Amino acid sequence: MITINLKPNTSKSLYIQLYESIKQDITGKILAPNSPLPSKRALAAHLGISVKTIENAYSQLLLEGYIYSVEKKGYFVSPLSDYRTRSAKDTPYVSKYHDETYLVDLKANKNNMEMFPASTWYRMMRETLSYDSAKLLDTVPFNGLLELRIAIAKYLLDFRGMVVSPDQIIIGAGTEYLYNRLIQLLGRDTFFAVEDPGYNKIRAIYRSNEVQYRAIPLDKEGICMDLLENSGCNVVHLSPAHHFPLGFVTPITRRLELLSWVNAQKGRYIIEDDYDSEYRYHGMPVQPLYAIDVRGKVIYMNTFSKSIAPAVRISFMVLPEDLMEKYISTMNFYSCSVSSFDQFTLARFIEGNYLERHINRMKRFYVKQHNDIVSAIRESSLRDNSSIIEDASGTHFLLKVQTSLSDSELIAHLHNRKILISCLSEYCEQYNPDYDSTLIVNYSGITTEQIMYFIKELEKVVGL
Repeated sequence: MITINLKPNTSKSLYIQLYESIKQDITGKILAPNSPLPSKRALAAHLGISVKTIENAYSQLLLEGYIYSVEKKGYFVSPLSDYRTRSAKDTPYVSKYHDETYLVDLKANKNNMEMFPASTWYRMMRETLSYDSAKLLDTVPFNGLLELRIAIAKYLLDFRGMVVSPDQIIIGAGTEYLYNRLIQLLGRDTFFAVEDPGYNKIRAIYRSNEVQYRAIPLDKEGICMDLLENSGCNVVHLSPAHHFPLGFVTPITRRLELLSWVNAQKGRYIIEDDYDSEYRYHGMPVQPLYAIDVRGKVIYMNTFSKSIAPAVRISFMVLPEDLMEKYISTMNFYSCSVSSFDQFTLARFIEGNYLERHINRMKRFYVKQHNDIVSAIRESSLRDNSSIIEDASGTHFLLKVQTSLSDSELIAHLHNRKILISCLSEYCEQYNPDYDSTLIVNYSGITTEQIMYFIKELEKVVGL
């Protein structure tokens, strides 16, 4: 007879205690396969509990296959293959996917979250719950909420000089999601061109989708046009407003050359990645390629993860009318990947001019941050052994140092000092000796103390 120590005065019901105890005896081979279980009445009498409790426990065991029943004979233990269940003590409590901790992170280009207008953002969230609660549970249109698309279209007109219909905008949870959709829209036989150096993530997305791409070297004005022309590519991915990682702005002469290239052949397009374009510190904002394209050959991409916060995983792309029609006819079965709550909140943030105010505030902050770190470098012993390569935009600059170390050795020495940073060569597919010993300094998310620690340790690494 099965003997179990049941505890009636606990939150766990008696039938669950009984079910778990019998299941443990079955999986632990205490109860042999095909051995009979006591009848419901006999076990109820033995344990001093109701027949209904026994019946509920047996029913659950039967449902899950731990026991089987034979008519007029009763219940028997099911023969199970050898296995063991994971107990709580076996559960790993430390993830193997954790990042190494660094004292200074000059690689991630993080936002300074102390400057984030949290109270305003939370107020927008409360207003969304108050005024749009009836809409929050509705199905989100495949291209995103109209309210947000209208707000984005107005923002693009006011601050980027782009005339865009809300119907041309597609909302997505991050640019990675949108790039994958765009590859599917353009077709996997599309031959892409990317800038070299350029974003590693873009190349990784193309590789993961098994599409062809070619890395085209840059000159001082942008992607080399003769190499692009001879590449056979029909779509080129660019960041003309603020190139990463070189930091320059593509001048109007090269922009017009690019538009001539894209208009010369049917099926060609330009993907314009406008990431970081909001942070230009001197002069007027640089007009996007999209704004001077009159034939509908530019696909515009941007995100709010940098201008607001990384947790705001809302990006958007603006498609030319012909591609938008194709998207509607072939890909509108994809659901929008951003919740209606987040979209309503962001729409309010933009419509209330809070985004504009936040960007202007961050510009002032980043100018000071930039000036502080550049001044600290120029006042250190690095001043005679390094050069700063920069443009008045973005939140990073290049620091070329004089050293006999290779790039991998330079990075390893800094990593050993708990400084996370990248070299320019890490973003290149083709070796260029001009890029040797050049560090990419992303300064947006670091403190004055971290700046000074980085400079002091870099001086040691290069032998100053």
